[in-house]
Amino acid sequence: MSRAKLFAGACALAAAAVAFGALAQDKPADQPPLWAWPGNQPGKPADKAKIDTLPGSSQKIPETAVKDLTTAVDWFPKDHPAMPTAVKGGDGTKHFACGFCHLPEGPGRTESADVAGMPADYLYRQLLDMKSGARAVMDPHYGPQANMIVTAKAWSDADLRAAADYFAKLKYPAPNHVKVIEAAEVPAHRPNAFVYEFEKEGPKEAIGERIIEGPDDFERFELRDWRVAFTAYVPVGAIARGAALAKGDSVKGLPACDTCHGAGLKGGAVAPPIAGRYPTGVFRQLYAFKSGARNGLASGFMKPMVASLSQKDMIDLAAYVGSLKP
Repeated sequence: MSRAKLFAGACALAAAAVAFGALAQDKPADQPPLWAWPGNQPGKPADKAKIDTLPGSSQKIPETAVKDLTTAVDWFPKDHPAMPTAVKGGDGTKHFACGFCHLPEGPGRTESADVAGMPADYLYRQLLDMKSGARAVMDPHYGPQANMIVTAKAWSDADLRAAADYFAKLKYPAPNHVKVIEAAEVPAHRPNAFVYEFEKEGPKEAIGERIIEGPDDFERFELRDWRVAFTAYVPVGAIARGAALAKGDSVKGLPACDTCHGAGLKGGAVAPPIAGRYPTGVFRQLYAFKSGARNGLASGFMKPMVASLSQKDMIDLAAYVGSLKP
């Protein structure tokens, strides 16, 4: 099927979804659910004399560089092609480096988008939307989002295009990069570095209607090691419920997700790949479309799709999407 026909079909689905969505609106709360935007713990200033190392890497990087938002922390230079200026940063620039948060290999982290393998045009459009204000911060206390807006506005359009082209050529990590586990209770944890840090001791607590996601090795996570795996705890039954929703729900005005996102949700002609991505990130984007924080070109298709979804529905869809093989 041609791209034009798929585009036309998506428009028709969006129109139909508007009609269905009007039947069952579920307006989100005035404030975003805080569990999806975890905070930070007070950190220590970088030790100017400390040199960090990482198992498996021959690099030796000063701690000041590991904590410097204007430079990508590059432990494995052979794992990726040469980085363009906006991704690499450094060289005296005062702009935040795209590779600091999204990492030179592009998988991002739970608090930042996983951009490896995303279509270049899609990435570039999102950056322009952030630059223009079409994509806004959903929760003012959440530093990564605010930093992303600042970064998009700081770099030139040519630099943003180069960054989008770079990340689009990268391969998303292996399927075990994110593990989605259904559980009635979650291990002891605390918000730290805008993700959840799982603690070795402490009581479990009921998960409720939340996704609790964080790195399996917090120390390596803080060193910005792209190989760190993540675990996302989701409510019991969420994956199956999400799978059912993803097939389409006429009452909720939700067509099958693979109509636009392609077979296995690995990307289609009009929508990016989402399979195997961070569940918390998927939830945040669904919420952003519904709340109006995302108002770019793509939002015209997605807003009707999420209009009648509850937060529980979004959690279920995010759990299912994250459980898929990328």
